[in-house]
Amino acid sequence: MHLPGDVALKILVPVLPSERFYDAVVAAGDALAEEGGTITFLFTSLRPPPDWEEKEDIGFQAELDPDPPKLVDAPDEVVETWHQQMREGLEDAYALLRERGIGDHRVTVLFADDDLSPAQAVADEAAAGAYDLVVLARSDVINMPEIAGGDGPIEIARAVQELADEGIKLVVT
Repeated sequence: MHLPGDVALKILVPVLPSERFYDAVVAAGDALAEEGGTITFLFTSLRPPPDWEEKEDIGFQAELDPDPPKLVDAPDEVVETWHQQMREGLEDAYALLRERGIGDHRVTVLFADDDLSPAQAVADEAAAGAYDLVVLARSDVINMPEIAGGDGPIEIARAVQELADEGIKLVVT
């Protein structure tokens, strides 16, 4: 249990495009409920909003780029709109945290540099942010060896394990 004067946990949860992402959220929320601290969700890549894919599916291809823009190529207003929609997509994760007594004020959402691989982005943020734990869902590590950009949960896990000497622990739930 977290007592006054104790150092609270700082937990980093990479936001991976899978249903099992919520396993990591639950594990992180349970740890925070017991120990106290904060959680940061890190998006490792810019993802198109759901309506972008819906428009593509129903024949609006002429209005859309064939691939979502990279952060460096997209206009600022597009990037901010997509970031906002990605934040809104975390509502279920916020709800899971609230069920565990973790208020929104203890949650941060960050967006990695789109030029970095997911593994490098997670490792860089984990080291720079002095996190105690990086939490991944076990089924993601097993079932999603690679995600967009060539790195997957296995590479993220390897990159985080290299930070063990800095006191950063990998938790695979």
